[in-house]
Amino acid sequence: MSITNYVRKEVSPAAAYKLAQRQVHADSIFLNLNESPYPLAPKAQALLETFHNGNRYPDFSQVELRTAIGDYVGFAPERIACGAGLDDVFQILATLFISPGKEVVISNPTFGMYETFFPLHGGVIVDVPLGPAPDFALNLQGVIDAVNENTAMVIVCNPNNPTGTLFPLEQIAEICANVSCPVAIDEAYAEFSGTDHLDFANRFPNAIVLRTLSKFAGLAGYRVGYGIFPEDLVPYVSAATPAFANVSSVSAAIAIASLNDLDALKANRDEQVAERERVTACLNELPGVVAYPSATNFVLFKLPGDSAPDILAQLNDRHIYVRHYPQPHLDLGDHLRVSIGLPDENSAFLNALEEVLA
Repeated sequence: MSITNYVRKEVSPAAAYKLAQRQVHADSIFLNLNESPYPLAPKAQALLETFHNGNRYPDFSQVELRTAIGDYVGFAPERIACGAGLDDVFQILATLFISPGKEVVISNPTFGMYETFFPLHGGVIVDVPLGPAPDFALNLQGVIDAVNENTAMVIVCNPNNPTGTLFPLEQIAEICANVSCPVAIDEAYAEFSGTDHLDFANRFPNAIVLRTLSKFAGLAGYRVGYGIFPEDLVPYVSAATPAFANVSSVSAAIAIASLNDLDALKANRDEQVAERERVTACLNELPGVVAYPSATNFVLFKLPGDSAPDILAQLNDRHIYVRHYPQPHLDLGDHLRVSIGLPDENSAFLNALEEVLA
């Protein structure tokens, strides 16, 4: 008998989350994973150059890190749970809420990790699709109606990835007010949107706000995500969080230093937002291209006909990497998503796309 016969049925290689592929060349421009194009904030870089405590375990409960994050978002550190990236906080959610057969309500197209990760724990995905482009409207009543006694959780990504859409906050509030199950609000791109759901964590006893330092703070490689949980869940969250929150000493220290250098981070963010608007406008000037408004650090755009796979390949040949979503159920096969990089990277992408279209 093969050892694979002992693998849990929920673990299917075919269902694994498909990461954006890229090959590293000296002139590569990576605009496919929504990373920050900026180096560490100066205070974080200075700390990294002098860090020498890697031989010691981190703080078991990451109190200093949770305190720094709590100060940033305005919550007591007890209500903050950290992880090695926001994906790790999903693990806490799964441990808390997901048992075999329990349902998780999502709205595609959205962050692909939801429908690959939670079924690994036996969860069943219930998809209430967004409306068509260009609005990608949230089916508010559909989400509320999808919740039943078997629902473990509703997840709303706002601003949404990959569409860049910012759903009205009143709609998210209405979901929280009309369902009793946990509502996880993934606002990984909040700092780029000009708004947030932080007050929801106080207004609604079932609201959980999820965030990351990968985007705004440029810590994608250091893996620090966090969630703000209801007070009633604090003892359970502590029990479900791994030792050290799976965050290394150096990652925690860099995260704290970054949050002490907010002026630098906000300046980077402001440049990205300005570049986002420039890229959107330039895309909409290209024949047959329709770029949608975005409240994130990326732009989703539609290409003429069935040209997206060919255009993607030709951009890759030029060592410029953007993201394609060929999955039929997402209905984005004729779209590409481009992350906002440095100004010269964005210009190189726009020039290359114009050449390929021509």
